[in-house]
Amino acid sequence: MLHEIYRSIHLSINYKVIKISSCLLCVIKNKWINMPGGRRNVSSRTGPTSRSGSSYASSANVNGRSNSGERAVGNGTDDRKLEDICGGRSLAPKHVPIPVVPVDGQLTFETLSLLFAVVAACLQLLNLYRTVSWLPHSYNAYMMNFYLIDPYLLVFILTMVTRSFVYTLLHHLIDASLPVRWLSVIQKILRASLLVALMSILCWCLYHMAERHSFIKMLCLCYLLSIYLVMSGVGAALFDTSFSCGKEERKTKYLLEKPLHNCSLNASAIRAEVSTLRSDFNQRLKWALCSSSGSAFACGIAPIIFVPPHLHFNRLWVMQYAILLLLGRINAYVVQAYPVRYCDVLHRAALHLGRWIKTENRSSHVYAQPWNDTVLWPHGSIVRHNRGIYRSEGLCTAAEPGNSYHYRFHLLFNNPAMLVCSLLVLQLVMMCVQLFILLRTNEWYQILSMVLLLIMNHYTLFKLIRDYLICSRVYGVEQIIQEKSQMVVNPVAQ
Repeated sequence: MLHEIYRSIHLSINYKVIKISSCLLCVIKNKWINMPGGRRNVSSRTGPTSRSGSSYASSANVNGRSNSGERAVGNGTDDRKLEDICGGRSLAPKHVPIPVVPVDGQLTFETLSLLFAVVAACLQLLNLYRTVSWLPHSYNAYMMNFYLIDPYLLVFILTMVTRSFVYTLLHHLIDASLPVRWLSVIQKILRASLLVALMSILCWCLYHMAERHSFIKMLCLCYLLSIYLVMSGVGAALFDTSFSCGKEERKTKYLLEKPLHNCSLNASAIRAEVSTLRSDFNQRLKWALCSSSGSAFACGIAPIIFVPPHLHFNRLWVMQYAILLLLGRINAYVVQAYPVRYCDVLHRAALHLGRWIKTENRSSHVYAQPWNDTVLWPHGSIVRHNRGIYRSEGLCTAAEPGNSYHYRFHLLFNNPAMLVCSLLVLQLVMMCVQLFILLRTNEWYQILSMVLLLIMNHYTLFKLIRDYLICSRVYGVEQIIQEKSQMVVNPVAQ
């Protein structure tokens, strides 16, 4: 009996000694990791998680056991979280799906743009050639002096504003009626034929306009037209459909005329995707600026250049109208080029890309390992690259430290609601200015011009308000989810 009591006491003492030693080892390990000289977490010493990189298990006990074999501080939940981090699952950003938002098709948008351009050109001609035909002793039978308008100028304006609509209409008809194997050849023939026809009409108009007007006016027109062609390219300038896709291309690269996003934990693949999206974004921006400036040039500026020398008109008003028309067209084309679902693709790529913040702390106690382009770095990692020390921000970081393109991409698309909000503020300011001008105007042609310009801008305002409400709600929820994921990753990984 006494022997059994002695044996149980001895086993209890051994178990307590082993448990105390395990706790002491765990405390010593935590103190070594969190030294005051710098943030010596596991991620900064062994390199973060990637499919091809090292894992956290090389410098920490992933299973939560001490060297004595007993389980140290922690439970099964922490083990599972740490295993998720080591496998890369917790480093992947959580995306919130965007609801389906109606977007104008290419043909619909070109039809609306053609309608707006014709109305805008008629209003500018009204500002220039108006009459007072309602007066008792007026010599004019109409509200405009039509005989003063150059007919070749009208053909030039009509050709410039209808070129994209005609090309898009024929492109859609061919795309819908012909089989896929013939599309490439037929589209090249169509583009070449329309290009020859368009250049012939424009040269014919310019020839007859040169016979009627002075050399200075023709030089001014040709100078502005050449700048427009050089900036956008001849083909893209004459047919403003740079990001539309054919039937065969949409099946492979695009869905609803937008690039697809690939959620990857491969750092090189993420950077390659960001490079592709950045090129596509720049191409769409170029399309929006060139198309809007071409429309404003044909409808607002070309009529001013070719007014007769004896004609009197309000110069300040027509220039003000041309500027407001240009701003309205820029906003309309930018909203069409960057729909909500396209911005969401850029936003998801920006979350995977992350960013690096350059730190000025060069203390020798801070351990900074060399940056590795094959590694996906978690939040708070400190690396050394090109004689600089950088700290990662974001749930995961695949960007190159010091790369200005990566930094701007993440800054712009980390929250697309801010981009939409900026366009919305610009649109509201412009429309408030138009409303203020309308309230201070007493001429009938000025009232008519501002009212129709406001009506055209209300459609763009509606789309911007809708997109902003959707983006603010969706990305607000997504930000809360990302913050919770980061709070889960940081305590377990450190």
